[in-house]
Amino acid sequence: MKYCSKCRKISFSEDNNCECGRKFSAKLDLNQPVKLVEVDEIKKGIVEQTLVKEKIPYSEQTVSKVSPVMGVQDGRYVYYVPISFLKKSIDALGGVFAMEIPDYYEKLALPDNPEWEEMSPLKRKVIRFVSFVGFILIVFACVTAVDIITGFFMKL
Repeated sequence: MKYCSKCRKISFSEDNNCECGRKFSAKLDLNQPVKLVEVDEIKKGIVEQTLVKEKIPYSEQTVSKVSPVMGVQDGRYVYYVPISFLKKSIDALGGVFAMEIPDYYEKLALPDNPEWEEMSPLKRKVIRFVSFVGFILIVFACVTAVDIITGFFMKL
């Protein structure tokens, strides 16, 4: 099984490159997100209810076409799940006819009872603090660079 981190798709082909042109990842992490299904507004509720009922972690991305005059023209949603939950998700959504079972389903060698661990509160606080400090340093570097460039031009 090969994984493309750009498309977030898995592949069982013999190629070293994905359809998008990017090389497949050398290391496969079972917590990486993989594209599960793309649905319209009608099936959105069914997919969400099924994933919540089965306790499958997921993320949703809107891929709608928006027009300034007409508003949202085509409400499409893409759902991503961790790779370890892919088989369980396909089983759940196939049971409610929200998606078709893909060709590669039989080739999936994933754990039967996958586990998902939320980030600990301490780790979340540390990451938030480090991100804040990094943001302040980037702003400081930009302001300093603009100040230096302005000073250079003022001397001319």
